[in-house]
Amino acid sequence: MKTLLLLALLPLAAYAEPLELPAEKLKYAPVKGALAVPLSQDNAYFRNPANPAADYWSLASFYIPQRNGASCSSASVAMALNALLNAGRRRGDADENIAEAALVEKVSGVKWKELAGEAGHEGRHGLTLAQLAAASREALAAYGGAGYTVTEVQVGTASAAALESFRRALSGSERNPDDVLLLHFVQDALTGAPGGPYAHISPVGAYDEKNRRVLVFDVDRQWYEPYWAADTQVFRAMAVKTKHFGHGGYVILRRNAVRP
Repeated sequence: MKTLLLLALLPLAAYAEPLELPAEKLKYAPVKGALAVPLSQDNAYFRNPANPAADYWSLASFYIPQRNGASCSSASVAMALNALLNAGRRRGDADENIAEAALVEKVSGVKWKELAGEAGHEGRHGLTLAQLAAASREALAAYGGAGYTVTEVQVGTASAAALESFRRALSGSERNPDDVLLLHFVQDALTGAPGGPYAHISPVGAYDEKNRRVLVFDVDRQWYEPYWAADTQVFRAMAVKTKHFGHGGYVILRRNAVRP
């Protein structure tokens, strides 16, 4: 019986062996010495009771994939609005989650429905950083988020001061359950995917300040799961200037402090 049990386990052990692939074929390939780490391989941060990670748990409840190759912005904002407006709230049976398709129908100021659709608008797909901030403001207003502000920060130069400002924003967001930070970055600068640059948008799921790692809640679910990346690497990925989107950066959706 023991022999049979051992033989039954052998295929599972063999299957668990890491794949031996050249770097250019890895799903998370190293980029300039930095390596993104999938959440399924490292979730120790969330098992530490010292890390409440409010943003992570709110966003995880509403984690959705982008519907097509151009809709990362609408998927990200839908997640953010659900996390801010619906997570932990007593809701009636008629209260729906904020859906990506309904969201772009309500926001018309930046031609979001067209830019996040497969057809595009005037030969373009996706949102710039400024358009992401504008769409977020209009979306909050449409869904009753009048008490929220939207702050846009472009990363035009990869300076030490700008990096420290980004780190402060990450640390503040990790401690504040009433805000969500959205990244506008070049995805391949984190994942090593060939053929880029790929301008992309996704929420920050958490910030491990001790180890200076950002959990990117990537809405590109066709290819990725959430992954950890060094904050310096994320910063550089936002600073990349692309032809159609310019420099990236980050947008913070935050509930205003209630004055006594």
